[in-house]
Amino acid sequence: MDRLTELNLLFLEDNAEFAMHTSELLGIYFKKVFHCKNIKEASDTFSEHRIDAIICDIKISGKNGLDFIQEVRKTDENCIVAALSAYKDDDYLLKAIPLNLTAYELKPIRYDDLMLLLKKMSAKLPPRTTAKICNNLTYNFETKELLLEKEAIRLTKKELLFIELLIKSYPVPLSHERVQRDIWESRVMSDAAIKNMIFRLRKKVGVDFILTMQGVGYKLASPISF
Repeated sequence: MDRLTELNLLFLEDNAEFAMHTSELLGIYFKKVFHCKNIKEASDTFSEHRIDAIICDIKISGKNGLDFIQEVRKTDENCIVAALSAYKDDDYLLKAIPLNLTAYELKPIRYDDLMLLLKKMSAKLPPRTTAKICNNLTYNFETKELLLEKEAIRLTKKELLFIELLIKSYPVPLSHERVQRDIWESRVMSDAAIKNMIFRLRKKVGVDFILTMQGVGYKLASPISF
């Protein structure tokens, strides 16, 4: 679900308590969360901001949230949309079918179900091909190559995996614990061993693109673009 951090989410929900707690949780996973309490607010927000995903309650202040989604679909077929409803109503379900919803979940929604919903939304994103790490430095996800001025740099599997993890976790720092878990798996490596790997990686690339955050972890030094 790390790719959700690239997306702006519109969250349409008129239940104040549910919206407050859920917005805080969604804010962990999305780049920005726009909470809207009614359909007019949602329409204005959608017009004024780049919205990549929507989680929409069906019944909003006596109105039908699917009407808002219908308007969205007139101009945007690619926005990832999920619906929440306290009612398992056949009329709502029939109206939702042509709207290309990622999910239709019944409320109250449990934490585990919400996490599953976010995974479904993340799965709708197109696969990444390349990521520009900084000037003249690009990572190709398909060929598993780090390219400097379009020239591939010879790296070990662990070094390539480390770069992928840095990209996927950005802008959140990659923790020492996650490096241990995802790169060395069952083997416990010392801080010195990890620092040595990063030192060799910087030397091979010739560009200081990794930022070490003392006591926190590691992060790409520059914003990435895809």
